[in-house]
Parts: sequence; C-alpha cells; structure tokens
Amino acid sequence: MPAVSRLSLMPLLGLFLMMAGLGLWQIAPTLDLRLLMALRLAPSDPAVPAVQILTIFGGLALLAPFTLIVAGGLALRGDRRRALWLVLTVASGRIAVEIAKLVFARERPPLAGRLDVVSSYSFPSAHSAGTTILWLSLAVLFAARSRWLMPIALGVATVMGWSRMALGVHWPGDVLSGFGLALFWVGIARCWLPPAPRRITAAG
Repeated sequence: MPAVSRLSLMPLLGLFLMMAGLGLWQIAPTLDLRLLMALRLAPSDPAVPAVQILTIFGGLALLAPFTLIVAGGLALRGDRRRALWLVLTVASGRIAVEIAKLVFARERPPLAGRLDVVSSYSFPSAHSAGTTILWLSLAVLFAARSRWLMPIALGVATVMGWSRMALGVHWPGDVLSGFGLALFWVGIARCWLPPAPRRITAAG
C-alpha cells in the first residue's frame, strides 16, 4: 500500500484505538486490571530508576521545547508555514488531551502501586498521546526525506506508553486511547499540512 494511502487511514485507526481503550475501561475493567498487573514493575525491580528517567522524555516539560526547537529550525530555513503547522498540531493535540481528561475524569490506578508522582486524571494518557502526536507529526512532516521516521515514531510511542504502565500510573486503556487520539489528531491535521517550499538553485 502506498505511503499516502497508509497515512490516510490514521484517523480511522485512531478512532478504533480510542474506542478499544474506552472499551477496556467501561466494558472489560477486569481485563484492564489484569493487563496492568502483568505490565507493572515491582518497586524492587532494578529497571525502575531507568524507566523513571525514560518517562520524563514524554512529559510536556521536554516535548514543548523540542517542538519549538524543530519549528524554529524550519522557520530559519524559510519553511514558516510548516513550522506553524507543527506547533499548532502539537499544542492543539495537547489541549485536546487535557479536555478529554476533564470530561472522562477517570481515577488513576491504586496509589500503592504507583512508581511516579502524578496528580491529573488518568484517561487518556498524556505522555502516550503527547509523545505520539509529536513523533507522528515529524514523520508526516518529513515523510519525503526518510521512510524510517514512521517506524521510529511508532517505536518511541510504544516505549513511552509501556513506561506509564510499568510505573503503575496509567491503565492500559488510557494508553491505548492516548495512541488513538494522537493518530486521529495528526491524521486530521495532515489534511492542512502546507507543501514543502520549493528550493531554487542557481545554475552554473
């Protein structure tokens, strides 16, 4: 299937994953709990400190500056419209996540099992959604330059989603819906992606 066709399926796949995550919570909460227990790390696990550091990279404190750095680089190269597209896509996606959290108001997994400090609602996972939105946006933005960006984006998103469950701060349904929201958001935003500016080269 051509790359363009695959990208056009992103909103549909996103809706499917959002519904799957919602279904885990509302229809199969026991399965949601069992999956969490299987994926969660024990407090004594030697991998916990590394995962706690890893999960920081999915937070707004690092995603926002990284987005602005990439957008700034695009703007300096004369690609201002696509730089603005990147900032607006990532920022609006994050706002959508925060609104969804307030609407659904799902409580976090039990406090006794958490290995990270959190205070917001649980559904959907902001770390999973935010990381996926940023990296998918980059994959779409630079699709013509590298075919490896999409697998990298999906890999980074998967690792970040796993880290939130491993630390016991998100239900699997939260993570699935975070992925779904990101796919839907970037898939829709892709419709407004400006074309890359044409490079004019001097002959001779």
